[in-house]
Formats: sequence, structure tokens, C-alpha cells
Amino acid sequence: MKSRKFNVLAILAALLFLASSAQAAVVIGGSDGWSFSTDGMVNLFATYQNSDDLPAGVNPAYATDEDGIRIKNGFLPNILAFNIKAPTMNGLDLGARFGFYPSAAQSNTKNTFSGQIDMREIFFTVDGNFGQLMIGKGLSLFLGQNLLTEQTLMGAGQIGSALSLSDAGVTLGRIGYGYIYPNFNSQIRYTTPDMGGLKFAVGIYDPSVIAGDVTADETKLPRVEAELSYAGTFGDGSVFKAYTNGMWQEADFTTTLASGEDDVTAWGISGGFVAGMGGFELSGSAFTGEALGTNLMLDTDSLDADGEERETWGYIAQLTYTMANEGKTKFGVSYGANEFDESDADEAAVLSWIESQAMLTFMVTQDITPNLKLVGEVSFIEHEWHNGEDWNAEQFSVGTFFLW
Repeated sequence: MKSRKFNVLAILAALLFLASSAQAAVVIGGSDGWSFSTDGMVNLFATYQNSDDLPAGVNPAYATDEDGIRIKNGFLPNILAFNIKAPTMNGLDLGARFGFYPSAAQSNTKNTFSGQIDMREIFFTVDGNFGQLMIGKGLSLFLGQNLLTEQTLMGAGQIGSALSLSDAGVTLGRIGYGYIYPNFNSQIRYTTPDMGGLKFAVGIYDPSVIAGDVTADETKLPRVEAELSYAGTFGDGSVFKAYTNGMWQEADFTTTLASGEDDVTAWGISGGFVAGMGGFELSGSAFTGEALGTNLMLDTDSLDADGEERETWGYIAQLTYTMANEGKTKFGVSYGANEFDESDADEAAVLSWIESQAMLTFMVTQDITPNLKLVGEVSFIEHEWHNGEDWNAEQFSVGTFFLW
């Protein structure tokens, strides 16, 4: 990392462990080469959903047929992070980060104290002329950049089941509408030095069960994830970034299924880009794979009733414009979808399997000060099932951030 004084945009950068120098964190103290700092944010959104009734004959897990409003965090919970840097010794820079991610919302009953505190980041890094070694818990490589370059990261996105799900303190962003949530996982990761803008990272991860209608829960090998990325400039200060990342994991069934399946393999590959010219920024990403799931990675609905890996693919296209008022006002539009093939077992099921989830989002942000941000969003959502039925919803969100 360039610095262990993580910037106020740690919501973006620190999730990738690539702290920038855009704005320093609050330095609490330190001596003899040690430093201790903090960064974070507090946010709150009001999100309203208006939706169709759930159509007949479809799997009901993929639509929320109710209208209503919730006041809770946006896609990101609140963040309070502490960063520790050791003095440089033997050419090595050591640092650690502890990130607390508490939610502002509780159960949607008045007399309750059911808050959430999520320890998403607990890791240390070793930097040298060899590159960087990261050990601990942090955002995964596979689909991590797809998430971080999408505009609803700093907004609300879809509320989905979080409208009525009492213990969901956040909205759900674009999860399931262009990517699958990569989550924060225990890992050992190596990243090469910057080679003229080119970097390669590879890591081994705590494996997950691969689940769905049945569960493969015996994991003998770690999950492997990797990413190749490039960042540079072109023309008169325009910026360009491209990346590709992938994942592989196996899991066994403890007993052989009637279908004869005794193990499964999850794999995925993804790529994307970000290009900025003047006030405009164009970005896009796409992924494909098997046993990935529809919204959450690997351990929710990745397998059909016969233990076969379900196939998934998705994409996001996004355009933003930042006005020439010191970058205080930004407009954005994005469209993304996840598409799901139907297996033989899904086709034979009584309730039709989901075919696609798509969302179009318009967004505007206004920086009142460098530490105070206002956000407004409108999203149009459409789900389709393999029996031809569909479901639509509209969502409206307004929120604010205090960042440091």
C-alpha cells in the first residue's frame, strides 16, 4: 500500500486493500515509527418499494411482492476502521486493519435492540520490493472489482427481501443484477509489484460449502482466486483501467446422491474496464460460471435437486458524468442483469426457476462538503421466470453520508 493512513474513501479503496492518497485518515497518534489512524463513515437511507404481485407458478424466493418503506443503511453499513503501521525494518513495511461495519437499522419492530456489528476486515499486510502479502479477512478477488466499480456501492440499489427481513440492516445494491456478491473471506493473498500499471494477485481462501437444493459440504482443498489488472492514462490525462479475475473450488457430498453425483466444482471468470475522459466515465463488467448462485456466492442456490451445478452469467454497463463544479455534482445511469440457465431438475420442478434479474438505476450525488454527501436514486427492476411470468418493481431512495 502507498500509505497506512487510509483515506476517507476507504469504503472503496480499502476494500481492495489499495489505499490512495486522495485524502488522509484521521491520525490518532504514534511514535518511534509507529502510526495509528482511523477512517470510516456513517450513512442512512430512506428506501421505498412499489411492486407487482408475485405471479403464480414461480419460485417465490426471487421476488418480494409488497410495498413499503424502510429507513436503514444503504448498500454499505457504517464503517469504523483502525489502521496500524509498524516502523520499516529490513526493507519491510507492516500494517494491519480492523474494520467494524455496524448497521444503523434494527428489526422493524419498535422496542428492540437488535443491531448488527460485522467484522468484515481483519488483516495485516507485508510490503516490500517483492510485492505485497496480505493475511486475514477481506473482500474476495473474484467479482470484487465488479462490485467496487458499480455506482450503487455508494448508494442503496435494490432493497429486495431487506424490506421485510428484520435482521438485514442494509439494502442490497446491485447484488444479483450484474454480479454475485463476493463477500469478505479469510485468505492468504500475494500481489506483485506494480509493473508499469500491471499487477497480478492470487490467493487461497477458506472454502465454502456449495449448496442449493442439496449441499456438498466436504471441502478438502482451499478455494483459489486470482486477478490480473492494468491501470494507466491515455491522451490528455484520461484514465483507463481493465481487469480480469477468476475462481475455482471443489466440494464433495458426504453421501452419493440418487443422481450418482458425488462431488461438484464451482468456477467463474470475470472481466471489466473503467475509462474516464473529462467529466465522463464509462465502465462495464461481465462474468460467467457454474455453481456460483443467483445472488450470494456458492452456499445458497448453486445446485439443483440432482446436485448439478447451475449456470449463471451477468453484466453491467454504466455511464457517469461529474460536473465542472469542483466535482461536487455527479450523475449516473447503470443497467445490469444476471441470467440463469434451467437444468433438467429445475425444468421438472413444480415451481418455475428464475431466468433473469435486471435493474436500471438513475443516480445523482451532491457533495455539500468533502465530508458530507447527499444521494438520490430511482431504480426499475424486472424479474423473469422460465415459464414466461415476470415481476416488476420500482424503488426510490434518498440518503446521506458523513465520511472521514
